[in-house]
Amino acid sequence: MRAAERRVILSNAKNLFAPTAPLGLLRGLRTAVLLTVALASTAHAQSGAGRRADSVFVRARQLVVNGNGAAGRVLIDSVIATTERDTPAYAEALFWRASLAAASADAERDYRRIIVEYPLSPRASDALLQLGQLEAARGDRVAAASHLDRYLTDNPKGADRARIGLQLVRLSFEQNDLQRGCTALGRALGDVPASAVEMRNQLDYYSPRCAGVDTMHAAAVVAPTAVKADSARETHATRDIAGRFTLQVAAYTSRADADGLAKRLKKRGLDARVAGTTKLFRVRIGRYPTRAAAAAAAKELKAKKIDAFVTDVGADDK
Repeated sequence: MRAAERRVILSNAKNLFAPTAPLGLLRGLRTAVLLTVALASTAHAQSGAGRRADSVFVRARQLVVNGNGAAGRVLIDSVIATTERDTPAYAEALFWRASLAAASADAERDYRRIIVEYPLSPRASDALLQLGQLEAARGDRVAAASHLDRYLTDNPKGADRARIGLQLVRLSFEQNDLQRGCTALGRALGDVPASAVEMRNQLDYYSPRCAGVDTMHAAAVVAPTAVKADSARETHATRDIAGRFTLQVAAYTSRADADGLAKRLKKRGLDARVAGTTKLFRVRIGRYPTRAAAAAAAKELKAKKIDAFVTDVGADDK
Protein backbone atom coordinates (compact mmCIF):
# COMPACT_ATOMS: atom_id res chain seq x y z
CA MET A 1 0.00 0.00 0.00
CA ARG A 2 1.35 3.42 -0.95
CA ALA A 3 1.76 6.16 1.66
CA ALA A 4 -0.90 8.28 -0.05
CA GLU A 5 -3.41 5.44 0.16
CA ARG A 6 -2.71 4.94 3.83
CA ARG A 7 -3.23 8.68 4.46
CA VAL A 8 -6.62 8.53 2.77
CA ILE A 9 -7.73 5.57 4.88
CA LEU A 10 -6.53 7.18 8.10
CA SER A 11 -8.21 10.46 7.14
CA ASN A 12 -11.49 8.64 6.57
CA ALA A 13 -11.01 6.83 9.85
CA LYS A 14 -10.64 10.17 11.66
CA ASN A 15 -14.00 11.27 10.31
CA LEU A 16 -15.59 8.01 11.40
CA PHE A 17 -14.19 8.46 14.89
CA ALA A 18 -15.85 11.85 15.34
CA PRO A 19 -17.56 12.39 18.73
CA THR A 20 -21.01 12.25 17.09
CA ALA A 21 -20.57 8.60 16.02
CA PRO A 22 -22.25 5.92 18.22
CA LEU A 23 -19.78 4.24 20.59
CA GLY A 24 -20.39 0.66 19.35
CA LEU A 25 -20.06 1.66 15.73
CA LEU A 26 -16.96 3.69 16.57
CA ARG A 27 -15.18 0.68 18.12
CA GLY A 28 -16.14 -1.67 15.30
CA LEU A 29 -15.05 0.72 12.61
CA ARG A 30 -11.82 1.52 14.43
CA THR A 31 -10.92 -2.18 14.61
CA ALA A 32 -11.81 -2.76 10.95
CA VAL A 33 -9.80 0.20 9.73
CA LEU A 34 -6.72 -0.60 11.78
CA LEU A 35 -6.86 -4.24 10.68
CA THR A 36 -7.14 -3.19 7.03
CA VAL A 37 -4.13 -0.91 7.36
CA ALA A 38 -2.09 -3.61 9.10
CA LEU A 39 -2.89 -6.33 6.57
CA ALA A 40 -2.26 -4.04 3.61
CA SER A 41 1.08 -2.91 5.05
CA THR A 42 2.15 -6.53 5.66
CA ALA A 43 1.23 -7.59 2.13
CA HIS A 44 3.07 -4.60 0.74
CA ALA A 45 6.17 -5.46 2.80
CA GLN A 46 6.18 -9.09 1.63
CA SER A 47 5.70 -8.26 -2.04
CA GLY A 48 8.30 -5.51 -1.80
CA ALA A 49 10.99 -7.67 -0.19
CA GLY A 50 11.91 -9.31 -3.48
CA ARG A 51 11.93 -5.99 -5.31
CA ARG A 52 14.18 -4.43 -2.67
CA ALA A 53 16.65 -7.29 -2.98
CA ASP A 54 16.61 -6.97 -6.77
CA SER A 55 17.28 -3.26 -6.53
CA VAL A 56 20.21 -3.95 -4.19
CA PHE A 57 21.67 -6.41 -6.69
CA VAL A 58 21.34 -3.90 -9.52
CA ARG A 59 22.96 -1.21 -7.39
CA ALA A 60 25.78 -3.55 -6.41
CA ARG A 61 26.45 -4.43 -10.04
CA GLN A 62 26.57 -0.76 -10.97
CA LEU A 63 29.09 -0.10 -8.22
CA VAL A 64 31.31 -2.91 -9.48
CA VAL A 65 31.05 -1.66 -13.07
CA ASN A 66 32.00 1.84 -11.90
CA GLY A 67 35.12 0.53 -10.19
CA ASN A 68 33.85 0.40 -6.61
CA GLY A 69 33.75 -3.37 -6.32
CA ALA A 70 34.30 -3.50 -2.58
CA ALA A 71 31.18 -1.42 -1.88
CA GLY A 72 29.14 -3.49 -4.30
CA ARG A 73 30.16 -6.75 -2.66
CA VAL A 74 29.35 -5.33 0.79
CA LEU A 75 25.79 -4.75 -0.43
CA ILE A 76 25.49 -8.37 -1.59
CA ASP A 77 26.89 -9.64 1.71
CA SER A 78 24.30 -7.59 3.58
CA VAL A 79 21.52 -9.34 1.66
CA ILE A 80 23.03 -12.76 2.33
CA ALA A 81 23.37 -11.99 6.05
CA THR A 82 19.66 -11.13 6.34
CA THR A 83 18.24 -13.92 4.14
CA GLU A 84 17.17 -17.36 5.37
CA ARG A 85 19.53 -20.04 4.08
CA ASP A 86 16.93 -22.58 2.93
CA THR A 87 15.13 -20.24 0.55
CA PRO A 88 15.30 -19.47 -3.18
CA ALA A 89 16.24 -15.91 -2.26
CA TYR A 90 19.44 -17.17 -0.62
CA ALA A 91 20.45 -19.03 -3.79
CA GLU A 92 19.76 -15.87 -5.78
CA ALA A 93 21.99 -13.85 -3.46
CA LEU A 94 24.76 -16.46 -3.74
CA PHE A 95 24.57 -16.25 -7.51
CA TRP A 96 24.96 -12.48 -7.45
CA ARG A 97 27.88 -12.72 -5.06
CA ALA A 98 29.56 -15.23 -7.36
CA SER A 99 28.88 -13.08 -10.43
CA LEU A 100 30.47 -10.02 -8.79
CA ALA A 101 33.29 -11.85 -6.98
CA ALA A 102 36.75 -10.33 -7.11
CA ALA A 103 38.47 -13.73 -7.39
CA SER A 104 37.50 -16.71 -9.54
CA ALA A 105 38.02 -19.06 -6.59
CA ASP A 106 35.36 -17.18 -4.62
CA ALA A 107 32.99 -17.33 -7.58
CA GLU A 108 33.54 -21.07 -8.02
CA ARG A 109 32.80 -21.66 -4.35
CA ASP A 110 29.40 -19.99 -4.53
CA TYR A 111 28.49 -21.54 -7.87
CA ARG A 112 29.25 -24.97 -6.40
CA ARG A 113 27.10 -24.22 -3.36
CA ILE A 114 24.16 -23.41 -5.62
CA ILE A 115 24.62 -26.62 -7.61
CA VAL A 116 24.99 -28.85 -4.55
CA GLU A 117 22.66 -27.18 -2.04
CA TYR A 118 20.05 -25.61 -4.31
CA PRO A 119 19.75 -27.93 -7.34
CA LEU A 120 16.12 -26.87 -7.90
CA SER A 121 16.91 -23.16 -7.91
CA PRO A 122 16.25 -21.27 -11.16
CA ARG A 123 19.90 -20.21 -10.88
CA ALA A 124 21.26 -23.78 -10.80
CA SER A 125 21.64 -24.00 -14.58
CA ASP A 126 23.31 -20.59 -14.75
CA ALA A 127 25.68 -21.68 -11.98
CA LEU A 128 26.55 -24.85 -13.92
CA LEU A 129 27.37 -22.84 -17.01
CA GLN A 130 29.44 -20.21 -15.21
CA LEU A 131 31.32 -22.86 -13.22
CA GLY A 132 32.15 -24.74 -16.40
CA GLN A 133 33.46 -21.55 -18.00
CA LEU A 134 35.68 -20.77 -15.01
CA GLU A 135 37.07 -24.31 -14.95
CA ALA A 136 37.80 -24.17 -18.67
CA ALA A 137 39.58 -20.84 -18.21
CA ARG A 138 41.94 -22.28 -15.60
CA GLY A 139 42.60 -25.43 -17.64
CA ASP A 140 40.52 -27.98 -15.72
CA ARG A 141 39.10 -29.58 -18.86
CA VAL A 142 37.68 -32.66 -17.14
CA ALA A 143 35.56 -30.71 -14.66
CA ALA A 144 34.58 -28.11 -17.26
CA ALA A 145 33.40 -30.74 -19.75
CA SER A 146 31.38 -32.48 -17.04
CA HIS A 147 29.57 -29.30 -16.01
CA LEU A 148 28.96 -28.09 -19.57
CA ASP A 149 27.64 -31.53 -20.54
CA ARG A 150 25.22 -31.46 -17.63
CA TYR A 151 24.15 -27.93 -18.53
CA LEU A 152 23.24 -29.04 -22.05
CA THR A 153 21.39 -32.07 -20.70
CA ASP A 154 19.39 -29.98 -18.23
CA ASN A 155 18.59 -27.22 -20.76
CA PRO A 156 17.28 -28.83 -23.96
CA LYS A 157 15.86 -25.52 -25.19
CA GLY A 158 18.59 -23.14 -24.04
CA ALA A 159 19.26 -20.26 -26.41
CA ASP A 160 23.05 -20.70 -26.20
CA ARG A 161 23.17 -24.48 -26.69
CA ALA A 162 25.06 -24.26 -29.99
CA ARG A 163 27.87 -22.13 -28.56
CA ILE A 164 28.18 -24.25 -25.41
CA GLY A 165 28.01 -27.41 -27.51
CA LEU A 166 30.95 -26.25 -29.63
CA GLN A 167 32.95 -25.52 -26.49
CA LEU A 168 32.18 -28.98 -25.10
CA VAL A 169 33.23 -30.58 -28.39
CA ARG A 170 36.59 -28.80 -28.25
CA LEU A 171 37.19 -29.67 -24.60
CA SER A 172 36.34 -33.32 -25.20
CA PHE A 173 38.65 -33.72 -28.18
CA GLU A 174 41.44 -31.92 -26.33
CA GLN A 175 41.17 -34.68 -23.72
CA ASN A 176 40.94 -37.31 -26.47
CA ASP A 177 37.52 -38.25 -25.09
CA LEU A 178 36.13 -39.33 -28.46
CA GLN A 179 32.89 -40.76 -27.12
CA ARG A 180 31.82 -37.60 -25.33
CA GLY A 181 33.20 -35.39 -28.10
CA CYS A 182 31.36 -37.20 -30.88
CA THR A 183 28.12 -37.32 -28.88
CA ALA A 184 28.41 -33.59 -28.19
CA LEU A 185 29.20 -32.98 -31.87
CA GLY A 186 26.06 -34.75 -33.07
CA ARG A 187 23.96 -32.86 -30.54
CA ALA A 188 25.52 -29.50 -31.45
CA LEU A 189 24.99 -30.03 -35.18
CA GLY A 190 21.32 -30.63 -34.41
CA ASP A 191 21.13 -27.38 -32.44
CA VAL A 192 22.84 -25.16 -35.02
CA PRO A 193 20.54 -23.75 -37.71
CA ALA A 194 21.57 -24.14 -41.34
CA SER A 195 21.97 -20.38 -41.59
CA ALA A 196 24.82 -20.39 -39.02
CA VAL A 197 27.38 -21.38 -41.66
CA GLU A 198 30.49 -20.38 -39.71
CA MET A 199 29.57 -22.38 -36.61
CA ARG A 200 28.59 -25.41 -38.66
CA ASN A 201 31.97 -25.24 -40.41
CA GLN A 202 33.72 -25.21 -37.05
CA LEU A 203 31.75 -28.25 -35.94
CA ASP A 204 32.22 -30.10 -39.23
CA TYR A 205 35.98 -29.78 -38.73
CA TYR A 206 35.71 -32.46 -36.02
CA SER A 207 33.45 -34.82 -37.95
CA PRO A 208 36.24 -36.96 -39.50
CA ARG A 209 37.47 -37.87 -36.01
CA CYS A 210 34.12 -39.49 -35.25
CA ALA A 211 34.29 -42.09 -38.00
CA GLY A 212 33.69 -45.46 -36.39
CA VAL A 213 33.16 -44.06 -32.88
CA ASP A 214 30.28 -45.73 -31.03
CA THR A 215 28.18 -43.04 -29.36
CA MET A 216 25.34 -45.36 -28.37
CA HIS A 217 26.85 -45.90 -24.93
CA ALA A 218 27.93 -42.31 -24.32
CA ALA A 219 26.24 -42.30 -20.91
CA ALA A 220 29.09 -44.38 -19.62
CA VAL A 221 31.56 -42.25 -17.72
CA VAL A 222 34.59 -44.21 -18.89
CA ALA A 223 35.40 -45.32 -22.40
CA PRO A 224 35.52 -49.12 -22.95
CA THR A 225 39.27 -49.02 -23.66
CA ALA A 226 39.87 -47.45 -20.25
CA VAL A 227 37.78 -50.12 -18.52
CA LYS A 228 39.66 -52.84 -20.41
CA ALA A 229 43.03 -51.38 -19.42
CA ASP A 230 41.99 -51.14 -15.79
CA SER A 231 40.75 -54.74 -15.84
CA ALA A 232 44.11 -55.89 -17.19
CA ARG A 233 45.96 -54.06 -14.41
CA GLU A 234 43.65 -55.48 -11.79
CA THR A 235 44.57 -59.03 -12.82
CA HIS A 236 48.13 -58.39 -11.66
CA ALA A 237 49.59 -56.93 -8.47
CA THR A 238 46.72 -54.51 -7.76
CA ARG A 239 43.99 -57.16 -7.76
CA ASP A 240 43.69 -57.29 -3.99
CA ILE A 241 43.90 -53.54 -3.37
CA ALA A 242 40.49 -52.27 -2.23
CA GLY A 243 39.46 -48.67 -2.63
CA ARG A 244 41.95 -47.75 -5.32
CA PHE A 245 39.54 -45.36 -7.08
CA THR A 246 37.44 -42.48 -5.83
CA LEU A 247 35.13 -39.72 -7.07
CA GLN A 248 36.27 -36.12 -6.98
CA VAL A 249 33.62 -33.42 -6.67
CA ALA A 250 35.66 -30.24 -6.30
CA ALA A 251 39.08 -28.78 -5.48
CA TYR A 252 39.72 -25.64 -3.42
CA THR A 253 42.68 -23.49 -2.51
CA SER A 254 41.06 -23.00 0.91
CA ARG A 255 40.82 -25.87 3.38
CA ALA A 256 37.82 -24.20 5.04
CA ASP A 257 35.90 -24.16 1.75
CA ALA A 258 36.71 -27.81 1.11
CA ASP A 259 35.65 -28.79 4.64
CA GLY A 260 32.42 -26.82 4.22
CA LEU A 261 31.44 -28.65 1.04
CA ALA A 262 32.37 -32.04 2.52
CA LYS A 263 30.17 -31.29 5.53
CA ARG A 264 27.23 -30.38 3.33
CA LEU A 265 27.66 -33.55 1.27
CA LYS A 266 27.74 -35.64 4.45
CA LYS A 267 24.42 -34.11 5.46
CA ARG A 268 23.04 -35.55 2.25
CA GLY A 269 24.18 -39.00 3.33
CA LEU A 270 27.33 -39.19 1.20
CA ASP A 271 30.71 -40.55 2.27
CA ALA A 272 32.57 -37.29 1.64
CA ARG A 273 36.05 -36.30 2.78
CA VAL A 274 38.83 -33.81 2.06
CA ALA A 275 42.06 -35.13 0.55
CA GLY A 276 45.40 -33.36 0.69
CA THR A 277 47.36 -31.42 3.27
CA THR A 278 48.34 -28.54 0.96
CA LYS A 279 46.68 -26.75 -1.95
CA LEU A 280 44.66 -27.98 -3.72
CA PHE A 281 42.29 -29.47 -1.15
CA ARG A 282 40.15 -32.02 -2.98
CA VAL A 283 36.63 -32.98 -1.95
CA ARG A 284 36.03 -36.65 -2.68
CA ILE A 285 33.34 -39.25 -2.22
CA GLY A 286 33.75 -42.98 -1.58
CA ARG A 287 36.43 -45.55 -2.40
CA TYR A 288 35.96 -48.21 -5.07
CA PRO A 289 37.98 -51.32 -6.02
CA THR A 290 37.64 -50.76 -9.78
CA ARG A 291 37.27 -47.82 -12.10
CA ALA A 292 34.08 -49.35 -13.47
CA ALA A 293 32.54 -49.42 -9.97
CA ALA A 294 33.51 -45.80 -9.43
CA ALA A 295 32.03 -44.86 -12.81
CA ALA A 296 28.74 -46.50 -11.87
CA ALA A 297 28.69 -44.53 -8.61
CA ALA A 298 29.41 -41.31 -10.53
CA LYS A 299 26.39 -42.00 -12.70
CA GLU A 300 24.22 -42.37 -9.59
CA LEU A 301 25.54 -39.08 -8.21
CA LYS A 302 24.76 -37.33 -11.48
CA ALA A 303 21.12 -38.39 -11.08
CA LYS A 304 21.23 -36.49 -7.76
CA LYS A 305 22.55 -33.37 -9.54
CA ILE A 306 26.11 -33.89 -8.24
CA ASP A 307 28.94 -33.95 -10.77
CA ALA A 308 32.02 -36.04 -10.04
CA PHE A 309 34.79 -37.68 -12.02
CA VAL A 310 36.77 -40.85 -11.40
CA THR A 311 40.35 -40.56 -10.19
CA ASP A 312 42.99 -42.59 -8.35
CA VAL A 313 42.95 -42.34 -4.57
CA GLY A 314 46.60 -41.25 -4.44
CA ALA A 315 49.24 -41.28 -1.72
CA ASP A 316 47.84 -38.24 0.07
CA ASP A 317 44.36 -39.74 0.38
CA LYS A 318 44.92 -42.92 2.31
